[in-house]
Amino acid sequence: MIADIVVISILVCVCALAVYSMRKSRKRSSKCTGNCASCGCSHCK
Repeated sequence: MIADIVVISILVCVCALAVYSMRKSRKRSSKCTGNCASCGCSHCK
């Protein structure tokens, strides 16, 4: 029973890290497209 709890908690941690990584990479991927009307990057502001 304790082993099941340990395995489940490890899986939860791995899933949380994966979601965090995906969100972080999505925010980082917003590069300037050259169309400042829809881009919103720091260059266009």
